[in-house]
Amino acid sequence: MDDGGLRRHLKPSAMEEKCSGRKKKVRTTYPPAEEAAAAAASLLTEDLILEILSRLPARSVHRFKCVSSAWRDLIADPAHRKKLSQPLAGFLYSTYHAPDPRFYHFHFAEVPGGAAQPVDPSLSFLPSDEYWYVDQLDTCNGLLLCRGHKFPSPPSVDGDQQLERHYIVCNPATGAWLGIPALPPAPAGRRVIARLAFDPAVSSHFHVLQFEDTEQDKYITGVTIYSSQTGAWTYRGSRLVEKVSLLSGLTSVFFQGMLHLIGTLYPVNTDYDTVLVAVDMEGQMWKTIRVPSGGLCFDMIGVSQGCLHYAATPLAPDDKKKEKNEDTSAVWYMEDYDSKEWVLKHRLSYDELRGMTGGEFRVAAFHPDCDTIYLDSFDADSLASYDMKLRKFHRIRSLRTDKAAIFLPYVPLFSDSFAGADGQ
Repeated sequence: MDDGGLRRHLKPSAMEEKCSGRKKKVRTTYPPAEEAAAAAASLLTEDLILEILSRLPARSVHRFKCVSSAWRDLIADPAHRKKLSQPLAGFLYSTYHAPDPRFYHFHFAEVPGGAAQPVDPSLSFLPSDEYWYVDQLDTCNGLLLCRGHKFPSPPSVDGDQQLERHYIVCNPATGAWLGIPALPPAPAGRRVIARLAFDPAVSSHFHVLQFEDTEQDKYITGVTIYSSQTGAWTYRGSRLVEKVSLLSGLTSVFFQGMLHLIGTLYPVNTDYDTVLVAVDMEGQMWKTIRVPSGGLCFDMIGVSQGCLHYAATPLAPDDKKKEKNEDTSAVWYMEDYDSKEWVLKHRLSYDELRGMTGGEFRVAAFHPDCDTIYLDSFDADSLASYDMKLRKFHRIRSLRTDKAAIFLPYVPLFSDSFAGADGQ
């Protein structure tokens, strides 16, 4: 390489030469393509850079911190968090509250690279004098769905008070919250499963969907939907051709304008036919999506890198399945949502997983921006991550003992208050 070529490959700060006993800075020259790129970059204002970054996933935004110190400071500025996608902060989870197993204690497990400020699982911004107990039910794109229990107002004369239940939708990152009008209590013997649907990229409005099943048979009969835009509940009967019983202890996914939940065909047979149930926000469109696993599994759904994902972890190893290489935790994704066809993404055998972890784990969640899954131990009360590309396992942290099954992934939402929030 000649001297001119060497100068072109040196950093400007290092381009100096001695002349008459003094150090003299030499003007840096770049190849034409690099000069054009540098000139174009110089035209980008901070507002324009922020506008571009706001359209990218959190993982890409995080990587662009390495472009320059100016970009790093721009992205890290708390004033800009409202516009930029945020990384997964961690998981809300609960533990059984002895001596009464009907109530829980709530906790937050941070993950590496998460939000600067962890979530306060006590939700201290809610009025403690109004709600006697608050149960956390679901998360969706930065909002949290809770069920608040409070005494009726005015109190009954005879002192025989029945607790009222109200839904609460809140933003833990900003403290904004909204109490939703209560529905009449469900008839005795019927299960009620409530889930949240919200996409801030589409609208500031959200929906709460409350599913009900039959008293005896336990399959879906319909859904009552609350819209923050109308401020009212609307009931819609089920339009499913098949009878499906929802699995109440698992999270839901709002994707392609429809809420997806895991269920089983009714009546349950030995093959344990698992399906996804999807319903739109008007309660007019219903559909079932078959999943590729079979038998007794711990099922999980999520959205990662813009695609619907599904994972199945066998509930217990089986010698016969080992011989057929069927005792594996497997992950599929739906490359084309309209086709409903699943593509196998990764398979991890029971022996391989146990060799890495020394214990038994299940898939608890998907990273929203990369090929990483989060694992929850059955017996060791710990949270771990697993990189499917590199096949690397990393134990993140220990969890509280006596934990419940559900993990609620949480990504902070720093944008303006969601529509209808009145509790700031």
